[in-house]
Amino acid sequence: MGKKRLTRVGAGLLVLLLALTLPSGPARAQELETSAVSAVLMDPATGEVLFSKNPHERREPASITKIMTLLLTMEAVEEGRIRLDDKVITSENARAQSDTDGSVVFLEQGEKRSVEELLIGVAVGSGNDACIALAEHIAGSEAKFVELMNQRARELGMKDTNFVNCHGMPAENHYTSAYDVAVMSREAVKHPQLLKYTSIYEYRYRENPPLILWNTNKLLAWYEDVVDGLKTGWTEKAGYCLSATGRKNGFRLVSVVLGCPVPRSHFQEAIKLLNYGFANYTSLPVAKAGEVKATLPVLRGTARQVELVCARDLGVTVPKGEEDKVSYELRIDMEQAKAPVAKGTPCGRLVAFKDGKPAGEVELVTAADVEVLGWNGLFTRVLQGWFKGAP
Repeated sequence: MGKKRLTRVGAGLLVLLLALTLPSGPARAQELETSAVSAVLMDPATGEVLFSKNPHERREPASITKIMTLLLTMEAVEEGRIRLDDKVITSENARAQSDTDGSVVFLEQGEKRSVEELLIGVAVGSGNDACIALAEHIAGSEAKFVELMNQRARELGMKDTNFVNCHGMPAENHYTSAYDVAVMSREAVKHPQLLKYTSIYEYRYRENPPLILWNTNKLLAWYEDVVDGLKTGWTEKAGYCLSATGRKNGFRLVSVVLGCPVPRSHFQEAIKLLNYGFANYTSLPVAKAGEVKATLPVLRGTARQVELVCARDLGVTVPKGEEDKVSYELRIDMEQAKAPVAKGTPCGRLVAFKDGKPAGEVELVTAADVEVLGWNGLFTRVLQGWFKGAP
């Protein structure tokens, strides 16, 4: 670690500069080439794009659309609006997908499936019928669910995306971009339970008649123990598409390729991007959630000071060999706090820098409650101070 330096910038602003110095790594590789029409390699921890080709070109997404359906379903579960063990009755609208050319898990009208089984049907079997069943369970109709999809896309800043259905079958005005898919995938990988489903390679979905689902994402087998998601897609117009994610040595990446020309080329191109990222970049941890970074004096509190901790993890993506270009500052917004102080109160920020430029930040919050010191306690503290200072 580098030297600590304590300075004051403006009234009530405390700045602590700490340089992070780590051993150098191998040199950065030359720029990539890909047969994909558009592509993005992203570090989902920071949102930094490590490689791109036509990232904002609007394209038909095919079944990559289903990432948003999976994401909204997991958010509904985690928010308590639905449960994984909810039983969903298949509608005729969902069953009718079996009459199309799209992929299905052959749900029958009136068939009951749990939300979890439907999630697996989407994540592993790419079932359009399972998508509609989930959409109707969450929003009442597919049309209402699509409104939620577009609303969530806007919230995530997906400016080149418009959804018309929940499964990705060709439809007029249904489009996205490689960058937007990466943003959507970045949000999806925040949900470990979702990755649990997208990492399933084989699943026995029905006993009678027997139906075994095989994951359309062959990278789960080709890049075993690294790749754990997310979703493939194909239509004649969209070409071969894939949003893949994997973790190596604790470093996760998202690789998006759209419009690949021939079968299996989307797997090859996605691997190419992942290999490039893992070989040439690393994520340098700057802060961990709950890590103590400073202390703040407390006026008239039962404790004289309170620890300030990071509200979440923070890392910075750097080319290997350039780790020494990362530093951070602690910017504390006050010289002291006044009791009472509630646990989790924001009191400043940790700002990370890469090569002198801001590269991310995280809130500094109080680690504990501090109550007001009563008159008896205040009197005792004064006496203790007086006796301590007596000759």
